[in-house]
Amino acid sequence: MSDALKVWDLQKSIYRQLKKRARSFETEISDELKSYERNQRKYANRDYKTSDFKILTSAIESSHIVYLGDFHSFDQNTRNLERLTRSLIKQKKKFCIGVEMVHVENQTAITAYLSHKITEIEFLEEIQYHESWRFPWVFYRPFFEMARTHGLSILALNSEGNLKERDQRAALIIGDFLEKNPDERMLVLFGELHIVPNKLPKMVKSRLQGKLSSFQSTIIHQNLDEVYWKLHELNIEKHNQIVEFSDREFSLQTAPPWIKYESMIYWYENLSDDPEFEIHDYVLNDGIQGLHSNVPENFIYLAGKIKGALSLDINEEELEDFNIYEHQNLSIILDKIGRLPKANLSNFLKRLVKEGRVFRIPFSNNYYCSSYSINRMSFLAGLHIQDIIVRKRNINYEGIWMESKLVKKFILILKQNAMGYLASKVINPFRKCDLYLDFKEKTLAISPTPEATKKVYETAMRIIESDGSEGMRYLFESNSLTHAYETARRLGFYFGEVLYENFLVKGSPNYNVILDYLLQDNLDEESFYEILKLILPEKEYQLQKKRFF
Repeated sequence: MSDALKVWDLQKSIYRQLKKRARSFETEISDELKSYERNQRKYANRDYKTSDFKILTSAIESSHIVYLGDFHSFDQNTRNLERLTRSLIKQKKKFCIGVEMVHVENQTAITAYLSHKITEIEFLEEIQYHESWRFPWVFYRPFFEMARTHGLSILALNSEGNLKERDQRAALIIGDFLEKNPDERMLVLFGELHIVPNKLPKMVKSRLQGKLSSFQSTIIHQNLDEVYWKLHELNIEKHNQIVEFSDREFSLQTAPPWIKYESMIYWYENLSDDPEFEIHDYVLNDGIQGLHSNVPENFIYLAGKIKGALSLDINEEELEDFNIYEHQNLSIILDKIGRLPKANLSNFLKRLVKEGRVFRIPFSNNYYCSSYSINRMSFLAGLHIQDIIVRKRNINYEGIWMESKLVKKFILILKQNAMGYLASKVINPFRKCDLYLDFKEKTLAISPTPEATKKVYETAMRIIESDGSEGMRYLFESNSLTHAYETARRLGFYFGEVLYENFLVKGSPNYNVILDYLLQDNLDEESFYEILKLILPEKEYQLQKKRFF
């Protein structure tokens, strides 16, 4: 079996496990809800073609209404709407946002909040948000902030009744608004089961037919399970972001389906019965329990799946030899960091703790995870796998931490971040990071990029563009480990991204060469630049940019 097919099998097994667990929380499901779910699956299983951002934006710009499906526990979906909203704001288009998460009876509270007559806390209390909706307010806050800043209007669309009755009421509100404001467009964020063509969009269309000149609407589904698996069956090499079912009906595939089920599990386990806990508060105080509450078991599970997908020879006993800590164990982790033989290394790791980073403590099998999520857990699992293999080859491979050679520390950190990011891409292939053109853009930005961060991107670009003949030592200002770390972290993610997308998935003959390099103790500059030229050929890296979604 090829490496790509092993990754495919791994992803299917994770999907089945998390979907089964997420569904186990659902007790009694109404016949009407089952009917809506069957209806969505029917539409999701239609034929489609791949599309692109230009076609999508063209449809949006020529539509009166754009429907975007919301999987309520999954913040990725609302972030996509946020990106579209910001894009429309930049174009200075006049539009309104329709939201399901506020009841129609609370429209006056929305108006008062947007006009700065009441505070955010007063607004949430007025609409009884935590009792009426229960999903984290932090998902939806950005739209209200943008509306306040840019003078946008927001319409409440939720109501009482069964699913059909709620759709009918929302269609009435949307139709009335557009009749009265024919020059405006509307973005509608509504539950994914409701935006299927024969549900809410059909009801709105029937109300506006003949009342609005050249009426057009666009439907944007998000992260449909059936689309994801069919994409792989049709072409396992590509992770297409945008597909088109028909004219003005798309699906954004910005995350693998098991990630949204992880969010559903988290919501049931931590928020559904205590809705006043918001995710940002919970992260600061308790840490997020990703997958489910047994963290060591999850870590072993992910590490086992990753090592299998990457065809690495590690036994179960080796995988099980680790300790993982998070915010609740700060005293333990700080004690272990404080015992390291170099004060500057201890101080550096304490800084990483303050910044919420994830890392392995050198010379140990101890891992710090600032908050549990599938991305962070799989990243650390990659570090664990790397450490096991490299330590077999050279038990003292981290001795460079005791020396003053900053360039070798840089290469070590880069290799760790590349391996961690590669592992997280195996679990979440839609994860993304800054690439060369993003580096370039951020070095030129006047704001809001801090000056120290600009210098990091400048250093990363100079390393990429260099032929290696001059050496890297002069690039790290004032012998700064922090500067070297930040540069290595960004370049490591970049390496991991390209290694996954352009080498592992596509079956490049150079894949094994690069992976083996990440699993060696070799830290010399000459070898680094040989690998750099393999993974970022000059004519290719100059065109690489992080995708929009």
